[in-house]
Amino acid sequence: MVDAARHPKVEILAYSEVERVDGYIGNFRVGINRKPWYVIHDRCTGCGDCAPVCPIEIPNSFEIGIAPRKAIDVPHGQAVPLKYAIDMDHCIQCYKCVTACGSRAAIDFSQQAEYVELDVGSIVVATGFDSFDPTVIPEYGYGVYPNVITAMELERLDNSAGPTAGRLIRPSDGREPRSMAIVQCVGSRDRRFNEYCSGFCCMYAIKNAILMKQMIPSMEITIFYMDIRTPAKGYEEFYNRAREMGIRFIHGRPSQITQDPATGNLFVEAEDQELSQVLELETELVVLSSAAIPRADAGDVSSKLTLSRSPGGFFMEYHPKLRPVDSPTDGVFLAGAAQGPKDIPASVAQGSAAASRAARVLSSDTWEIEPIIARVDENVCVSAKGTKCGLCVSACPYTAISCVTGEPAMITSAKCHGCGGCVAECPHSAISQDHFTDAQIVAQLRAILADKPEEKIVAFMCHWCSYGGADMAGTSHFEYPADSRGIRVMCSARMDQDFVLEAYRRGAGMVLLSGCHPQDCHYITGQRVAAKRFDRLLQAVERLGISPERTRVEWISASEGDKYARVITEMSETLKRLPREQILAENRGAREAIERRLRRWKASPQMAELMASTAGDLPGGEELGS
Repeated sequence: MVDAARHPKVEILAYSEVERVDGYIGNFRVGINRKPWYVIHDRCTGCGDCAPVCPIEIPNSFEIGIAPRKAIDVPHGQAVPLKYAIDMDHCIQCYKCVTACGSRAAIDFSQQAEYVELDVGSIVVATGFDSFDPTVIPEYGYGVYPNVITAMELERLDNSAGPTAGRLIRPSDGREPRSMAIVQCVGSRDRRFNEYCSGFCCMYAIKNAILMKQMIPSMEITIFYMDIRTPAKGYEEFYNRAREMGIRFIHGRPSQITQDPATGNLFVEAEDQELSQVLELETELVVLSSAAIPRADAGDVSSKLTLSRSPGGFFMEYHPKLRPVDSPTDGVFLAGAAQGPKDIPASVAQGSAAASRAARVLSSDTWEIEPIIARVDENVCVSAKGTKCGLCVSACPYTAISCVTGEPAMITSAKCHGCGGCVAECPHSAISQDHFTDAQIVAQLRAILADKPEEKIVAFMCHWCSYGGADMAGTSHFEYPADSRGIRVMCSARMDQDFVLEAYRRGAGMVLLSGCHPQDCHYITGQRVAAKRFDRLLQAVERLGISPERTRVEWISASEGDKYARVITEMSETLKRLPREQILAENRGAREAIERRLRRWKASPQMAELMASTAGDLPGGEELGS
């Protein structure tokens, strides 16, 4: 941080908050609220004369509330910049700090917040993580028993710059503990709170245990664990070193911690799974290894930067293997624990990678994007005719569309990622998607269902997952029937209800709608939008008189080739069980209602021409809208 502060091309905006982010890759406009310090930086020397005279003491968040700080203070001794700030929520304006500052005259109570806007080419999100609060686990007694502390509190007690100058003491009586128990996986790998593993807890628990053993060789240290996870370079050797030092490891998660009110000692009840016996360990101090959780403001950051989040709440990367530091929003990159729990070496590596990715943007005069983008037909868009609509705006997860009544919707091509969700949501067919237009997809349906359509399964597949799963099924030589025909689109959000209706109008036997799992969606909210649409579609198809088993929705990842083969096999068996006469009758019975629904396609020149050219292709030769 000191090197960054001294760099001529780095500007640190400390105590500032991002209010909004507009624009796109290479052309972001970031609005920042610079909060008042009530201290003039050019005059403050960081001498610290003001803090001792301040009469107000409040809990110090940097010291995890163990030690106090003054209403005028620095966050910690190594803060950058090393300038004091006044906490006006607690300041009583006694002006003693003004007197102590003297001729430097650095205190200024009249300062106001300042709003600034910056033009930036790329953004790196490195917001870190929060620690899980163990008070919600009553069986561990955190917040009830003073000698139950968290690993972060132990870190501050063990630090030479901490509140006890590096001397470990028991909070209840201030004396040095002779025994200590460390409990792993507090709040993580627990279905009540967080199912994921925080990753680095095992190593910092072992580190703290070794440090305590070196500081107090006679201390008895026990670590309760579910699994010891030490996969990185030198980690297993570090674990073995701890065992050789006499640190005890018990394979079992404690079920309860109680306290002896007379001594303040704690009793940890657990099952030793290696010995298959229940034990009760008396110890003088218990340390809880709390889970790493997303920042409390992660949702706010996500909405400002148009970022998706994993089921655990951390920011989702573009691709977990191929582009692990890129976010779904071009020009925004992820670093450190903002993307998921990780230790220091992994955070440093990802930080360097994010800086490298951002530099690619900054060093380029132009930036190429995928050509698969959406376009608005101004002659068809009802907003241009004065009708209030804007459905496409809410359908776009990238905020690439803007719409003002009286003007056609406008798509910023640089922000469009080509999911096609807006195309499927537009009720007037005013939006098309390059390379995946309605006409192109209907033309594929026409070719697929030209011969014996009632014997065919039409499979709509998203490019990134279910299509990859189908490809995996082929390359892995999984056997499945040959009566399925695939149509690829970029995202399940592009799968319009009308495509399914058109398939049945053309006599299809069955339809499969397949896309990625919710946590794997390449387009932030695409899968969720599609899932809601498919729920409505299944009901609509059934109301048309088509048997519900003829339409199936499945979420298939790119690695689940076996699942794709199984789903197609099951659908093929179902199709063979259904009488051919029943399929033909259901399709004929639904055709009139479907054609009424699809008449709006004639508003699109391409679709009108296609429909006119395929009038004789349908079973019976009926023309759409005749």
